[in-house]
Amino acid sequence: MISLKKNDKIIIIVAVVILVIAGVGVAMYQSPEAPTDYSSLITSEKSYNVTWNLRNGTLTTLSDFAGKKTPYEGTVAIPESNVNSITFNLSWTDDHMTFLKRMGLDSFTLDVSMPDGMNSFSETDKSAPKTGFGTISYTIVNNIIPPDGPIKAENEQDAQKKLQTSPYFDDSWTDKDIKINVSCHIGELRFLKKMRDKGNDFELKISYQYYEGALKLDTTKNTGGNSDMPPDDFWTDEQITQPPYISMIISTGCGRYI
Repeated sequence: MISLKKNDKIIIIVAVVILVIAGVGVAMYQSPEAPTDYSSLITSEKSYNVTWNLRNGTLTTLSDFAGKKTPYEGTVAIPESNVNSITFNLSWTDDHMTFLKRMGLDSFTLDVSMPDGMNSFSETDKSAPKTGFGTISYTIVNNIIPPDGPIKAENEQDAQKKLQTSPYFDDSWTDKDIKINVSCHIGELRFLKKMRDKGNDFELKISYQYYEGALKLDTTKNTGGNSDMPPDDFWTDEQITQPPYISMIISTGCGRYI
């Protein structure tokens, strides 16, 4: 039998105690598994850039009559969203003129009030000598500049839905009543003929410009992942397989007695 010194005996006793503690710890220890499901961190959203094209639209020409005592009153509506501007073109031909067609000319007034309550105008002009033809042209500008994206969405259909919401979508002039008033001021100077002059026919043409958005998938960006994902070496083999008690035993120097 090998005779052990007192210090060696103490060391062996300590080592046995540590081994017993380590054994209990190993029995209770559950090795951490490297996470395999990052579904909570992964996003399937894609990035879509928006390009805005300025399109032209027109409404049906309004042909009606404006009387000297009964001005025309009506409303129109623009079906498009993101309306940038609307142009009103009123035209007429005076059907009663006097003195070599240079005097007694009718004049027209066009009043327009927009549905947002912020834009309106009133313009008046007289029929031209000899021809009796007259026009009023006026453009109201909305001055909207839709943002160009990008839009984050699962697919193009969802991106299109987001394109119909603020800040990409402006409906302040969309499908809302635009109030129009056309009045005729009789220029006839002869009393009897002035009494017979009831007013004048007119035509009102309305055109407008609006922004139409086009989506394009941005393929230059990695939009299928998340920058907060743990790095590849986040879980090492040592962290997965080695219980902390083993490293504790080795660090105490008792491993040489095992």
